[in-house]
Amino acid sequence: MRIALLPSLTLVLGTLCTTLAQASSDDMCFPSWKLYSNQLDACGNLPFLNPGNDSRVNLRLLLADQGSLPLTPRALTKDGLGLGFGPVPFPAYRLRPADPESDSGSAPKAGPTPATEQLDSQLQALGLRRDSKETAGDGFLSGEGSRCRSNSDTSALAFVEQLNEAQLSQEERQALAEARVQLLASCDWNASEMSRLLPGNLNSAGAKAFASYLQAAADFYSGRFSDAGNGFAALKDNAQPWLAETAAYMSPRTTLNLAQQNAFDEWNMVSLEHVDKTVLQQAGSGFEAYLKAYPQGRYAVSAKGLIRRVHWLEGDFQALAEDYSRQLTQAPGTPRNMSLEDVVEEVDYKLLSTSDDNFQAPLLLAVRDLMRMRSESPPALTREALQQQKSLFEGQPALFDYLQAAFSLYVEQQPAAALKQLPTQLPAQLDYLSFSQQTLRGLALQAQKDWKGAEALWLQLLPLAKQPLQREQLELALAFNYERSGQLAKVFAADSPIKTTQVRDILLRQVASPKLLRQQAQRADSATERNTAWFVLLYKDLTRGQYAAFGEDFKRQPIPLPEEQLSRGLGYLFDYGPSLAVFQWYGKPASSDTSDYACPSIKDTAATLQQDPKSPIGLLCLGEFMRLNGFDRMPLDTPPDAQSLGGTADTFPGKPFSRLDGYQVVINNPKANSDERSYALYRAINCYASSGHNNCGGKGVEPAVRKAWFRQLKTKLGDTPWGQSQRYYW
Repeated sequence: MRIALLPSLTLVLGTLCTTLAQASSDDMCFPSWKLYSNQLDACGNLPFLNPGNDSRVNLRLLLADQGSLPLTPRALTKDGLGLGFGPVPFPAYRLRPADPESDSGSAPKAGPTPATEQLDSQLQALGLRRDSKETAGDGFLSGEGSRCRSNSDTSALAFVEQLNEAQLSQEERQALAEARVQLLASCDWNASEMSRLLPGNLNSAGAKAFASYLQAAADFYSGRFSDAGNGFAALKDNAQPWLAETAAYMSPRTTLNLAQQNAFDEWNMVSLEHVDKTVLQQAGSGFEAYLKAYPQGRYAVSAKGLIRRVHWLEGDFQALAEDYSRQLTQAPGTPRNMSLEDVVEEVDYKLLSTSDDNFQAPLLLAVRDLMRMRSESPPALTREALQQQKSLFEGQPALFDYLQAAFSLYVEQQPAAALKQLPTQLPAQLDYLSFSQQTLRGLALQAQKDWKGAEALWLQLLPLAKQPLQREQLELALAFNYERSGQLAKVFAADSPIKTTQVRDILLRQVASPKLLRQQAQRADSATERNTAWFVLLYKDLTRGQYAAFGEDFKRQPIPLPEEQLSRGLGYLFDYGPSLAVFQWYGKPASSDTSDYACPSIKDTAATLQQDPKSPIGLLCLGEFMRLNGFDRMPLDTPPDAQSLGGTADTFPGKPFSRLDGYQVVINNPKANSDERSYALYRAINCYASSGHNNCGGKGVEPAVRKAWFRQLKTKLGDTPWGQSQRYYW
């Protein structure tokens, strides 16, 4: 009976717990648009080997090169676009196969499995029929581990098939098959229930042996491991071959469950110190004995997987690394008990997330070395320790040379030394290692401010980039180069190779000059890019004090206005945002509502500010435009960090407007009338409602200043609508 293809509790615990490993959580993951990082950035992975990558990504790149696990990134989803991702950089989960249920929003309607159909056929031949097709082993989420999972139609089918081959009477076959089918209903059978479930009219020794097996299986499923172990041990020398082999396998599996039963908490998190190491060693010896007796046995693959689990629970990371190395390098088509994708996840959780470095498998050691090159003081990896690994990489000298070059750049900050350790001749084809070598060359050149040399290299690599995500990374690298070297116009030239929408949009939003924005507003091939350029141009004209330019650009807007809702970073998330229609704001008429302030259109407001940049009504109404459209702390006013794309100085002249700064100008303006000063005080105080934190941008003020504003509003201006309505300050 194939009752034991999955170990209990958490065979695929790595899949469930990778958020605790060296890869961080992918929930609400936002991209980092940079090429160089010596710190973990699990949301900003790139298709070249580097310390900033999630360790799973670096391992996937190496596996793709050896041909065992091709890189097939998922297409960008609406959710991914909404979080600001482009093709590159990417979160680690994009390299795993898509889950049909999560992608479609509903679980696919699955028909009966072949095992279910075959089991029903076998039962029908015995004159039996199932009332229910639900089985306890099928009631688990994908990736959820449990000893109960193997209480399934597949294992029941194997049992029934053996009944049909054994020398049993028809009545005994029927009674035992019916008991096995009933066992599918639950994994929690007590002794009295089992006494009623197991048939009592068995006469032959063979039938009684099958019944003993069912009793042991039920004990195993129900967590009575000592009883189960005794039951299986009594069957290991049985004359029926299947019973003998299955019992020989199930005995150490039961012992393993006994050893680990106190090691997992309610969330399936493991505490290795709570493993019974003596019992664990017995389990390991049992699996070795099974493999010696049945080297090509029906459970051989599973037994090897469980030996890997024993090594993990023992804390024998050298043996565990060798186990994983065999899994990752075995020939295609070789039977395995889990997919390579799941092996990658498990390696990350069970091996790479530990502090142990005592393993020698070069593939895994390379990934570990890159992790240890992340920024720490003192460095986790030294040059001496790296050099001592040379013999371990004897079969992969290029990979070892790359690790040395990466150490020079990321740890020692010596780009010239890195360049000496990298090949200068371009290969005919770029696998991911050679792509990594050339990427590191380009980064080292840029670190030396050799922008022309790096540009030439990126352009030479473009026609060679055939593997997934390589082209997109080169476009990012080239755009970064042009931005840093003062050649931003090249990104938007007619013959520019940079086509990635997100890359172009970032540069338009953050650093483009008015001239470049006007160019793209008129000439961009994409209507969305034209509209984005228009929006950024008008917004920055208005909020950087370029009021005359705003008036002229306002006249040039396309007619009719596009209705497209611009979504690429013009709002707080990327899946929705404003449209050009916001600049058709016609102001607010006078009202009895104390939250209102009468304003002309934004076009007239800009004209007023053009005449007098300190005009109280102009500043207040510009503030109303910002407030009512949700533009406080607008992403367009927040530059990326200096190492990211768009992180250079904005070439658009002027300082971003903030409502709080505008209100203070009005408050301190002796020419402002009582209504203007009152509304400015009212709004400035409410910038801090109700958290006490400034929500209006600009430099904040202390509570004492807000208290003085409140006192002024309630005393000198207490007869105004806003003085009467204000009750608190924060």
